[in-house]
Amino acid sequence: MLVLAGCKKDPQEPVTPEEPDEISVAPASRTVGGEGGTATTKVTSSGDWTLTTSGDVTYDWVTADKTSGKNGETVTFTVEPNDKEDLTAEFLFVCGTADAKFTITSTKAEVKIPEIVLTSPAEVEVGYEAGEFTVDLALTNVEDVEDLDASADGNWVTFMSPAKGSDGTAEMTFAYEANEKQASREASITISYPNADPVTVTVTQAAAPAPEPEYDIELVTETPLEVEYTEGTASITVSISDGVDAASLTATSDQTWAKLQRSVGNGIGNAMMIFEYTANTAAEARTANITVQYDGVDYFTFQLVQAGDPNGGEQPGGGNYVADMRNHCASPELTYSANGDGKTMIDAVAWVKPDVLQLGKTATFEMLVKHDAEFITSGKWDGTWVNSMFGIEGRYLIRQGDNVANRKQWEFVWGGSVETKFRSEVDLPGDEWTHIAVVIDEKNNAVTLYQNGEVVASGPVPASAYDLDLSVSFDGWEQGQAFALGRSYDNSRDFYGEMAEVRIWNRALSQSEIKADGHFYSVDANASGLVAYWKMNEGEGDTFYDSTPNGNNLKGYYLTQATEDYSGVGKTGLDYWDFGISWVNALPEVPGFPRN
Repeated sequence: MLVLAGCKKDPQEPVTPEEPDEISVAPASRTVGGEGGTATTKVTSSGDWTLTTSGDVTYDWVTADKTSGKNGETVTFTVEPNDKEDLTAEFLFVCGTADAKFTITSTKAEVKIPEIVLTSPAEVEVGYEAGEFTVDLALTNVEDVEDLDASADGNWVTFMSPAKGSDGTAEMTFAYEANEKQASREASITISYPNADPVTVTVTQAAAPAPEPEYDIELVTETPLEVEYTEGTASITVSISDGVDAASLTATSDQTWAKLQRSVGNGIGNAMMIFEYTANTAAEARTANITVQYDGVDYFTFQLVQAGDPNGGEQPGGGNYVADMRNHCASPELTYSANGDGKTMIDAVAWVKPDVLQLGKTATFEMLVKHDAEFITSGKWDGTWVNSMFGIEGRYLIRQGDNVANRKQWEFVWGGSVETKFRSEVDLPGDEWTHIAVVIDEKNNAVTLYQNGEVVASGPVPASAYDLDLSVSFDGWEQGQAFALGRSYDNSRDFYGEMAEVRIWNRALSQSEIKADGHFYSVDANASGLVAYWKMNEGEGDTFYDSTPNGNNLKGYYLTQATEDYSGVGKTGLDYWDFGISWVNALPEVPGFPRN
């Protein structure tokens, strides 16, 4: 008898090397005369940074206007007058493991401030092939043009030092590499000189041209292809030449509601491409532009036109349901693509009426939430414990916890030149329905956080804060950022619990309005100032309907794979979301606030 025993070692996931931390400042030093004044420097970094001093020394004659920030921000130092000996302060900007030193000297002597001014365009466009371009400058109080320096936030652009010039002018030459991607790219160049304010030039490089088609692939079906408003599939017939594998035909759509399901061949020179589409809940028809490709080459584009809902987009369902946000999020329907670095860019955000979501600095955000009792997240591996509820990363967020120590607290984070946090003094309970509200009142200079109608945090409106605009989107971090419920920054920060009754007002609600009988559970969809209202109780489909007349619906998404996987397998962050909602049969009730 032969007995064999052993164990199977799980396959190791491929590890993608992390990009090194980078940070630089321009200029790296400033000198201020005896009369005092200000000195500025621009920070270029690969991520968020903090400001400290070398050796943690404290200086009483110079102060900075911020101690943390993001890439591209300018820091202003205020220097007191000095009629004594020269003083020197050494500051340190830190981004991850990288740092950059900035030195300020205060002298009682008169200081002539150098000035560099662009005389050529601040925006430069170049072709996709490798080449060079020049930047022209006018100079004042510049002693040696060879001390001019430049740095770019794209490693495909290089300054060909030194600069050349005379009689108050200079010319700087830059070389750029060929762009092999079929997408344009952009780099910001910071030109600096000791003790001078830097200037910035933006260079945009054209995309590489698409390769010439190698095969004969032509559309046979008459288009545009018209379909009904309900979800379903539609197909086109394509003629293909010898050597084309029909199953390898691919397609990209400029709309997320329509996508290729599969391609099959019939063996006689034709292929069938089958497309699937979701239901159109709006009254208006919609169009998707779909491009067919083979071997990475575009062959033709056609239109898929879907009729509008004859019922005018009336809400289906509606009852004793809430949304389970674990591994889920909700946002307006997004169109997105990958940039040259493999990260996600958001190309379009499908708001029906974006103007009503541009709120300035007065608004009320409120919702019902029930966090899991364990206080974790689906992406708990990242150690942050952040549970995202509402907003746009980098602009404004309602979230629960930003580290292990305060993981049970919730906060309103308002971005701007300086990020401001308003943190609840009361923990968010686990496994219990809670009503939370954030009221921003610019007229009375007040930000107030309410939990079950009681004040749990307050403070003034930050002077440098961004406007509260839900309609914006931008490219940032691993994937593009747009308004969402249950997602921010990346895929690791869902809300690990249930959610309902999300509302947005363009006015500041009073405490008595928030605590009014039944307000936690329902409000009039036509109430004054109510601009968006997602009850999240549909119980079917993948759409959260806006109950107000504005019709700004949200789509539900679910995370189809582990968040750790997306960075190394040829996909971008948002490729791991697909349409879908997880429903829970429940009727929210806050303890101490019975339903009528």
